[in-house]
Amino acid sequence: MHRTAQERLWVRTRRLTVALLLLWLLISVVGPWFARDLNSLQVFGFPAGYWVAAQGALLAFLAIVGLCVWGMERLEARYQAERAAQAAAEATSPAAGVAPSELP
Repeated sequence: MHRTAQERLWVRTRRLTVALLLLWLLISVVGPWFARDLNSLQVFGFPAGYWVAAQGALLAFLAIVGLCVWGMERLEARYQAERAAQAAAEATSPAAGVAPSELP
C-alpha cells in the first residue's frame, strides 16, 4: 500500500506525540519517586529531591516543548518537500493535463 505524504506526516506526528508523552510520564513519575532518596543531599541549602522533583521537572517540561516544536518543524519541512516532489512528478507525467476523473 502506497501512503500519501499527508498520511505519512500524520503517522510521524503521532509517533512524535507518543514519544514525548512517554518522556513526560517518565519525568513526572521517576523524579518524585526518587525525591526522598535524594533529600539526603543538599544543593544550595535545599534538599536535592526538591531540585529534581520541582525545578528539574519544570526544565524538563520546557525541553519537551522545545523538542516538540523542533520535531514538528522538521516533519512539516519534510512534508512540504515531499509535496513539492510529488507536484513536480505529476507535472512531468504524461497525464499531467488530464483531470483525475478523466483517467481510466
